[in-house]
Amino acid sequence: MKQYYLCPKCRSEMLLPVCGSCGYEIPSVNSIYRFCDNTSLKLDGSQKYIGYDGIGEDFEPEITYWDANNTERYGVYAACGDLITDKFGTEISVLDLGAGLGTAAIPLAKSGVYTIAADISAVMLSTAARRAKGQYDNLILAQMNAYDIMLPGESIDIVVENAMLHLVDEPELVIKEMSRVLKPGGKLIRYGSVGMALTKEEKEQNKYCNSVLSDIGNYYYKYLESHNYQSTAFNVDYRTSLLQYFEPPYNEIAEGFEEVFTDKMKFRLHRMKRGAHSDLQGTAKELINAAWQNTDDYARKKYGRDYAEIKGFSKYGAALDIYTVRK
Repeated sequence: MKQYYLCPKCRSEMLLPVCGSCGYEIPSVNSIYRFCDNTSLKLDGSQKYIGYDGIGEDFEPEITYWDANNTERYGVYAACGDLITDKFGTEISVLDLGAGLGTAAIPLAKSGVYTIAADISAVMLSTAARRAKGQYDNLILAQMNAYDIMLPGESIDIVVENAMLHLVDEPELVIKEMSRVLKPGGKLIRYGSVGMALTKEEKEQNKYCNSVLSDIGNYYYKYLESHNYQSTAFNVDYRTSLLQYFEPPYNEIAEGFEEVFTDKMKFRLHRMKRGAHSDLQGTAKELINAAWQNTDDYARKKYGRDYAEIKGFSKYGAALDIYTVRK
């Protein structure tokens, strides 16, 4: 597929890697095309955003616990990707905006879709490159700023966006950019899951896990707040802006996919310990470490030394929220 990009220097349409108009060559480091040189975190001025250079693989603890020797576990993301290709085929171009560790982009590329995995964080994209193992010529890893997407107007069939819009303080500008790059009739797709029925015992197991997690999380954040922690989270309403540029969404559910997850406690604690939350990206590591140490001591005394092994229980399927662009 011939996909055009915008040259960061002269804004001309170009094919990778060299601009035919000005001769600028897009730098490529660790298989990542650097369309911008913005820092991963911007908390001052206009167009603020939170990138995940400081989080990296800790964003997906399953990489630590499951994927040390297996980078093929994509669960609900793979099921959502399969649903996209079932509905729209593989002769499409997809921009995964805020692609992170490649969890959505890699299954799409594996299915044959031309996929652009764009993120502000080079650290996250480096892990995506490692996971992809250089197997997919149709997977383009691109360091881009979502406020200024380096793609021509009306050049993309589908934009995938999963839990990225809350990481920008002016989401309407990003949504407008997504609308700009989509072809007429193009889709914005957000991945989701559908809860399935649980037995009484499974519900009780999950309820207990959630109550313990809530207690531990409250203790953790109270410690941070007592030491002048300032959240970096943005209080934004992006849903209203979505409906300015896109039609109300419709829902599609993947047939035949079911996943059971019991390690919620372990994974949430991992993120807490490592400070792998967007609202902690402006917090000193020393404070995060102290908060975790005090929280761990509290949890051991209250719930026992093996509290991290408390199991939750959830069962869910895969689903898509599909928005059609207004043109």
